[in-house]
Amino acid sequence: MKKAVFFAIFAVFVIVVVRGGRESRVGAAEPTFRFQNNFWVNLHHTLRGESRRRDFRAPAMIKTSVLRPEERTAWGLALDAYAGYTRSDLVFDAPLIRINNTLTGIADDTAPTRLPSGLDAPARRGLIIGASIYRAHFWTAQQKLNDRWIDAIRPIVVEHGAAMAAALARAYRVDWPAAPIIVDAASEAGPNGAYTVDGPPGIAAHTTIESANTDLQGDMAFEIVFHEASHAHGIGDRLSAALDAAAARQIITVDRELWHVMIFYTSGELARRELGKSGDPQYKPYAYRNGVYTRGWQRLRDALERDWQPYLDGRTSYEDALAALVRDAAT
Repeated sequence: MKKAVFFAIFAVFVIVVVRGGRESRVGAAEPTFRFQNNFWVNLHHTLRGESRRRDFRAPAMIKTSVLRPEERTAWGLALDAYAGYTRSDLVFDAPLIRINNTLTGIADDTAPTRLPSGLDAPARRGLIIGASIYRAHFWTAQQKLNDRWIDAIRPIVVEHGAAMAAALARAYRVDWPAAPIIVDAASEAGPNGAYTVDGPPGIAAHTTIESANTDLQGDMAFEIVFHEASHAHGIGDRLSAALDAAAARQIITVDRELWHVMIFYTSGELARRELGKSGDPQYKPYAYRNGVYTRGWQRLRDALERDWQPYLDGRTSYEDALAALVRDAAT
């Protein structure tokens, strides 16, 4: 991307909020984030989550006691239809990615029988069976939670989003995606409360975030929106390639988790700066606050603190930081 286009993106940073098929725009015509509150995306994740919990004999989140007997039977059939997805990964399973990317473009008021015939057959069956029950008993409350999350994150991104995107692009030496990034507020979004996959055509990435997750509110929501955006093609893959190249020059093997931990670390540090929290000793970025590094990533965190932090502070070069980082984090 040419520099003139790159800077123009930050000059007209836009958010599009979609509710029930309607868009409310803030700013100019080309969005960077498209926040959505989509019925079908929420039903899909609810059905998969409930079917998965049933499969693993975990407590249900949906209170079926409010359902009439015939509704309870039908809801069970909807979960049966989703049984084949319960052990598939939302991030890596092609059918689940395809289902979510298809549903994010379908209007809330679309009749279940008018769902695309090409949609994965078991999912389509479960969605058709479960739609009226979910809409009648559970959607209104979830819709309000999603709206509340979107309304809270929107002004933070309006105020700080352009500068945060520019800071990340500079740090990673990449161009920020010109295409929009969809962010679906949802009932659930996998074990970590948020995930990102390649988006449908014309979309840079597709993020799904659990709107009621207490760890993903306020400042943490802002940080994680940009952490997830860093998974978009052109950012995460370029970063991973840069690490691989730095390791190859030293004839070592880069730790396969390093690029992801690096995204956690960089998003956290740059969000802290952008939100004016650098001088606050009580403030902790998401990964520190929620024990992410204790999942076997302490060594990688230590290497980032030692080798990458000086680069973010402007005390060493990008090339030297990468060389030291892959050396200290080598497997």
